[in-house]
Amino acid sequence: MPSTTVRPNQRERILDAALRLMSEHGSAKTSMRQLARECGLNVAAIYHYFESKDALLAAVIDERQYGARLAEIPEIPADLPAAERLALIYRTVWEGALAEEPIWKLLLGEGLRGEPAVLSVGQSLLDVTRPGLTAWIEVAIPDVVAPPAAVTDLMLGQLFAGFVRHIFDPALDIAVIERDSADALVAALFAATPQ
Repeated sequence: MPSTTVRPNQRERILDAALRLMSEHGSAKTSMRQLARECGLNVAAIYHYFESKDALLAAVIDERQYGARLAEIPEIPADLPAAERLALIYRTVWEGALAEEPIWKLLLGEGLRGEPAVLSVGQSLLDVTRPGLTAWIEVAIPDVVAPPAAVTDLMLGQLFAGFVRHIFDPALDIAVIERDSADALVAALFAATPQ
């Protein structure tokens, strides 16, 4: 019989299992009972930590502390040309997103299905991501001609397009997607203007 005893790090274990199940099956098809079984717990133990599945989903995202992580602007060598600094920022964002691939798959998949809990969580994530990346661009590429917020939007568009390519063509090398996306972003912002 599943346990109701609360153990250290139990909350983190529940969050990890929830992310794994939700990214595989979707949040709507992941029940609290299924999660409890996966964790070897009683359903009441899950509700001890999370009052609802929506609260659990929000916690899965909140625990990653994206706002705090984005507040730490990466060191980008100022002596690199602006286009290379932009590509380096994109690669940093891409690699960070790949490290969180289950989160992104969950958010994109459930967002496309219009899952209400995911829509609000996804919006909250964008609310911290956009200003965070914009700050990175303002600090690392002050010489970019386009408004930093517009550069951020282009970068996020490339990030999402890269994930779509990765999902629909899983055999395609991740490094190719990263390079193509960074190259397209650089070309859009730094291509010579026709005279």
